[in-house]
Amino acid sequence: MSEQHLNPLGMRVRDSLLARHREWADRVRTLPSGDLEISLPAPQGSRAGHLVIFTARGVDTWIRYSPARACYPIESDRHMHAVVKALLADDAFFVVVTNGDSWVETALLRPGEEPVLLEGQMANVVSWSGLHDRILIWV
Repeated sequence: MSEQHLNPLGMRVRDSLLARHREWADRVRTLPSGDLEISLPAPQGSRAGHLVIFTARGVDTWIRYSPARACYPIESDRHMHAVVKALLADDAFFVVVTNGDSWVETALLRPGEEPVLLEGQMANVVSWSGLHDRILIWV
């Protein structure tokens, strides 16, 4: 866990996360840009691949899963902790809506919520555990 080139946002996000999840210390990586990346492997059977918390350009913080376009912007440390907690507990799922090969939107859904789809759209719902994963197609 090198601090040598980690930018100020990366240091703040790292310190905030490690204050609550000390066991993630070996998952911290400094990118060549000076940004932070923390990557946690998903449980077996999940299509999430990894939960990745990262900074971009020293200005933005994001959370993503491995599937394409499963990426969500974070507004504050408090927001980050709430999203991480909800995702890891399966209290929130990523949903990526596409129309053919075109991306429409990415959002987080709570259990019991359904994405609103228009004709020709498909939703890829991905949960941390994999128990709530599904593909929805507008018919």
